[in-house]
Amino acid sequence: MTPRMISLTGLSLILVACAAPSANDTNPASDPVAGVVSETSPAKLGPAIATIKPGASVSFSHESSGAVQVDGNGYVTLTINEGYPSGTLSLVATSDEGLEVTGPGAATTLNMADGTTHSWRIDFRGLSDGVHYLKIRATADTGEARGYAARVEVGDWKAAEAAREAAKPMAMQADGEMAVVMEAEETIEPAD
Repeated sequence: MTPRMISLTGLSLILVACAAPSANDTNPASDPVAGVVSETSPAKLGPAIATIKPGASVSFSHESSGAVQVDGNGYVTLTINEGYPSGTLSLVATSDEGLEVTGPGAATTLNMADGTTHSWRIDFRGLSDGVHYLKIRATADTGEARGYAARVEVGDWKAAEAAREAAKPMAMQADGEMAVVMEAEETIEPAD
């Protein structure tokens, strides 16, 4: 059970216990001395439980120069927001098979004492049609890390994506729905 489920279950039990009549309760309809029933105010719930991903206190957003042609050049401007008062943040950009990171911007180090918002430009060259990703790895000097991926469209990326989808093996299910068929191997190990 998650902490939120435990909190909601506990709250439900408290509400049920409060709503259950006790031996000391009276029915105002049958007891003229009991008087008027007062309305109770609605229950006030505490703040929602927020789950924070473990890792560096860093968030990202990006803007791209737009789709590029195969063998064309483009760039991504990354905005980095960090929550550290001091120290350094090391950033490394890598790419998948359809892109090549170019120029000196493949890695940088930011001084986190210079504010909490930083900008970094990453230049790339498109190598093949399709949707590709620039992968960013940020590591604070505390050892905490966070990753990010910036989408980049190269050449006739719509046709490349359609061809990739069409190449997936599909099979008709018993209910008439189409599903992607994937190979799997199950290994059953004896219990100790």
